[in-house]
Amino acid sequence: MRRREFITLLGGATVVWPIAAPAQQTGKVPRIGYLSDEPPNPDLFHSRDYILARLRQRGYDDGRNVIVDYRYADGKAELLPSLATDLVAIPVDLIVAIGTPASRAALSATRTIPIVMARIGDPVGYGLVSSLARPGGNATAVSVFTQELAQKRLEVLKDAVPGLSRIAALYQPNFPPSENELKQFTAAAPALKVQVYPVAVGGPASLTESSPDIVSDIMSRSPQALFVASSLLFELMYPSQIVDLAFKSGLPALYVRREYVEIGGLMSYGVPYAEMCRTAADYIAKILEGEKAGELPVQLPVKIELVVSLKAAKALGVTIPPLLLARADEVIE
Repeated sequence: MRRREFITLLGGATVVWPIAAPAQQTGKVPRIGYLSDEPPNPDLFHSRDYILARLRQRGYDDGRNVIVDYRYADGKAELLPSLATDLVAIPVDLIVAIGTPASRAALSATRTIPIVMARIGDPVGYGLVSSLARPGGNATAVSVFTQELAQKRLEVLKDAVPGLSRIAALYQPNFPPSENELKQFTAAAPALKVQVYPVAVGGPASLTESSPDIVSDIMSRSPQALFVASSLLFELMYPSQIVDLAFKSGLPALYVRREYVEIGGLMSYGVPYAEMCRTAADYIAKILEGEKAGELPVQLPVKIELVVSLKAAKALGVTIPPLLLARADEVIE
């Protein structure tokens, strides 16, 4: 069962970047720097394969008519500045930066090489671009940020759990997107007469060695539901552990990405990351073909999707109300 919900796609003008034409005339093979906070081994949550597949559709095949130089921080944000410097020194013709920390590192390393930032929250609020319509400088972005998303997620949880008044929220401290989502989620809660109890997960040891302690921390607040915020730690290193933790708590959980539901989670409400990556690849192609990064408007989410797993609901012993199922873009049997 599918239904699509659209929000505004920001538009804007583009201009031709004259440097691109000589590079094409001389037969130069463009080099793309891929800078990411992700681990080097792609999996379901990874951005790389989505981007490469879309680039091939646009006529750019790594190793044939474009070269991609990969730099992965493997969850260690402190490595990103030196990795960005490596790419600038090659030099690459364009950098695609995955995640907010990678985007900051790329911008610190160069103000001349074009940058496409992906999987980031509020690029203006984070000081990465000057405006959404005209980012300026050498960078543009594909963002997962929408003002209304926190309230809509709360509404989904209230629809799923009648009488809901207490929610525990798992987040990763010192990771800006996670902290920002928690802030927005908490700010939206009073209007819906809900209390949000933050539960910080500080590092891998918390998930690999102390998950019973996290479950105890969650349940000490007597919540009726669980929200799992965006997190590099959760999504790219320990997604299965997060889903298992939610099941151990016995709480209906809402995630920010559909990939959690695909590996056994209950529900997700958020931006389709695969689509976001494809949009980033389109921007990469546009820049390689002569457009200027700073003139390409920041792309905001076009679609927000609700995905529900009846299989997970059965395992948890919860009933998803029919009206919520009717709203879902996809129901996994």
